[in-house]
Amino acid sequence: MLLSVSAFAAGTDDLAKARTQVSFIYKRLAAVPPSAADLEKFAAKLAAAADKQAVLLEVAEAATQVDSFYSRTVLNFAQIEANEERELNDNAGQLSDLTATVIGFVKDGKDYRQILSGDIMYIPSGTTYSPDNNTAYDTLYTNVKNGTAQLASSLVEAPQTTTNGLNQAAGIFTLRGYGSIYYDMGTNRSAVRFTFMNYICRDMEDLSDVSLPDVYVRRDVDRKPGGDPSKYRTECVGCHNGMDPQANAFAYFDWAPGAANAPGTGRIRIATAPVPKMNQNADVFTGGAAVSDDSWVNLWYQGTNASLGWDPNKKSGKGPKSWGEALASTKMFPECMAKRVYKTVCLKEGRTAADKASIAELSEHFANASFNMKDLFKQTAVECAEKIGM
Repeated sequence: MLLSVSAFAAGTDDLAKARTQVSFIYKRLAAVPPSAADLEKFAAKLAAAADKQAVLLEVAEAATQVDSFYSRTVLNFAQIEANEERELNDNAGQLSDLTATVIGFVKDGKDYRQILSGDIMYIPSGTTYSPDNNTAYDTLYTNVKNGTAQLASSLVEAPQTTTNGLNQAAGIFTLRGYGSIYYDMGTNRSAVRFTFMNYICRDMEDLSDVSLPDVYVRRDVDRKPGGDPSKYRTECVGCHNGMDPQANAFAYFDWAPGAANAPGTGRIRIATAPVPKMNQNADVFTGGAAVSDDSWVNLWYQGTNASLGWDPNKKSGKGPKSWGEALASTKMFPECMAKRVYKTVCLKEGRTAADKASIAELSEHFANASFNMKDLFKQTAVECAEKIGM
């Protein structure tokens, strides 16, 4: 293929670097290499350009038009939230209303803060949503894998309140794919823990603060684990004092599994009073806190976790919607999204000083760009591509 005069003028070294950058962006966003024609077209334009970042962004936009950006890259990003192991699994169940809604938010450039509170979900086009099974999503995923459907164009936005049969909408928290994982058995504390991991990039040991009061710690927490009260004071209380009062947001939520002969079925159930598991094992420490409603309190706006940048007007509320709004308003929310996208696209954990600086810059851009996740994916790919050859 003949190269343009401008490409020759730029020099073969510049052109080779441009090809590498174009290929990097395509592979990391679309998960496939660019066509030979696109590679040469964009490389020649990039090598000759005065404003190289503008051309790299053009390449990134082209890469996000490839359906595998959604069916592979964004789906993998979403799938981390769809199991407690936070692993990727190559099976049909990885596409659900949870992962589809994350993909839809990216596809349509929605304000990503609404992922934790909005009345929005994405369903396969031309299907009737079922709150009891994942069949429609399994079918779509199979068709995408077989090449008979495009994922992006097959997902359509729908309001949760008129689609899934629940009496409230709270972003991912009122989606079947979320409930099947985080409301199934347990005490609904996992809903708090994994939301912090996925949207604040902090696990419980990172959040532990033993200096705060334990007035909200539930009765199922042993105050003398193994007969040692100091273990509670120096370890257990640091997580439970902050997690338990926030987990009350999910007091009315439970998972009702389907029939034993119908694996994979079941639905979210929202009660009008705390479900029994919220107050189970009350005899472990009868002087502990009892859950009486879905009012939540955030003690972590103070102490060592004040650095997360909480909105001072969102220290308490009722139910998961207001709790999700509080998390999405923190300083750490855009930083965590930037960190996760950086890992997905650049394959880096973000531990070096240079990577941390890039993540901070991307986080600020994300917030200033109306929390547009598609834009964050593109900017991240460009950020890492620009470092090639440095």
